[in-house]
Amino acid sequence: MLLRAGNSHSKIFIFQVIIGCNSYILLNLQLKSLIMGKIYEFTPSYMLAKGYLLFGFKRFYREFIVTGRENLPVDGSPVIFAPNHLNALMDALAISTLVPRTKAVIYLARADLFAHKTMARLMHFAKIMPAFRMRDGFENLEKNNRVFYQCVDVLRFSHSLCIMPEGGQGEERKIRPLVKGIFRVAFEAQQQFGEAKKVKIIPVGINFGDLQKSGKQIIINIGTPIEVSDYMSGFLLNPVAATNEMRDALRNSLSDLTLDMATAKYYKSFETISEIVSHEYIEPDKKANNTLEEFRLKQETIRKLIQIENDDPDKMKDLYRLAGTYNRIIGKLKFKSGIFNQQKRYIPTFGLFLKLLLGLPVFLIGFLTNFLPAMLPVAIRKLLRVSYPGFYTSVDFGLAMITFPVFYILQTVAVAAIFNLSWWMILIFIALQFFSRPFAVTWYSRTRKFIARLRFDGLLVQRSHAANLLYRAISVRNKIIYKLNNA
Repeated sequence: MLLRAGNSHSKIFIFQVIIGCNSYILLNLQLKSLIMGKIYEFTPSYMLAKGYLLFGFKRFYREFIVTGRENLPVDGSPVIFAPNHLNALMDALAISTLVPRTKAVIYLARADLFAHKTMARLMHFAKIMPAFRMRDGFENLEKNNRVFYQCVDVLRFSHSLCIMPEGGQGEERKIRPLVKGIFRVAFEAQQQFGEAKKVKIIPVGINFGDLQKSGKQIIINIGTPIEVSDYMSGFLLNPVAATNEMRDALRNSLSDLTLDMATAKYYKSFETISEIVSHEYIEPDKKANNTLEEFRLKQETIRKLIQIENDDPDKMKDLYRLAGTYNRIIGKLKFKSGIFNQQKRYIPTFGLFLKLLLGLPVFLIGFLTNFLPAMLPVAIRKLLRVSYPGFYTSVDFGLAMITFPVFYILQTVAVAAIFNLSWWMILIFIALQFFSRPFAVTWYSRTRKFIARLRFDGLLVQRSHAANLLYRAISVRNKIIYKLNNA
């Protein structure tokens, strides 16, 4: 009788027991994992936490794309991942997706994060080691020697290191100067291993559709490994020259794997013009390849703009003025650059409207069950006054990994109790909460684009100030494309 569908009190009690037991088990596993053993050793709690975070991480983005997997060694070679660093926690999780579940990725982070004892233990649990900088005090630099030897130990046991070669992160899409720590570790490890093991540095370009918002794309480009053994003979003769040579090789590789807008003066213009070009020439019907094709078009455009900046400064200034004008106009119109893509505008609006109408019930389910757990992390982040954009998605993601399961459980208990749902109906409701979210996000995005397209096409046949602005934006956009093509 206890499990009878109509008994709501019994269901609530069972849910409470399940939640309590899970919490107790997870807490005890985590406490056990905090014993400071070898950092690369696995614990049940670490495996559980890693699996949960990576599951959520891949679901966090609408498109999750990895290229260059063939560059990952399969022979057990010691690997040091060297990614660009734009997005705090999300960069680290992106690297974790590249290794087998049975292998750990050990990270290096700035030492000041380990100042508090509890934080230090938590960082150790997350398999993060401290790296001391000059600003941490000269006396602390000696501690790096012990850390570097620990890094070699990690590589010796065929686990992977991840060292952000830029040293810190920045929100601008460009490769910043590389620090020497990663090269010191690589050469030290190769010296100790000799011919027995060949250390590889793997450049990784991590590219986000939007650094400040979730739900968009992430592209992880894995580059050709840099063989440390190829530089060892030079290192033994002249360590500085060999380090600089490897630094240049890594920097060039990272530039090829990312959107490297290596300019400060024209950075915003580079963003605008590359966006215009990618939207102008992308094939709208080849959805599977759209994101990668758009990325590559942006790369080509940025390289061309850098060349123009170096070879013809006057032409770059002209493009800079046009890009500024274009941004001001579409800002007044409250349009995004993608709306100007001529091909995308002629998608049959009635067919799209019908699809959106039929999908409305599923959207409403997804909206009602996912709005609060999705918006609460954003509200908390704003309450905490997180000001740096490069931390936005990391904070949102970390909080979302708590809010979503909590709300799903609470909502399920409430609905089951109110409507006296049977067990199979409860399972259906749980599935609806989970699977309706990505549908709701997509439906909302397409609806916004649909409304924007209707407004765009409506302005084209009007005689108004807004219509004049739109035609001026089209004219400026065409001038930018013409000048770029004829540069």
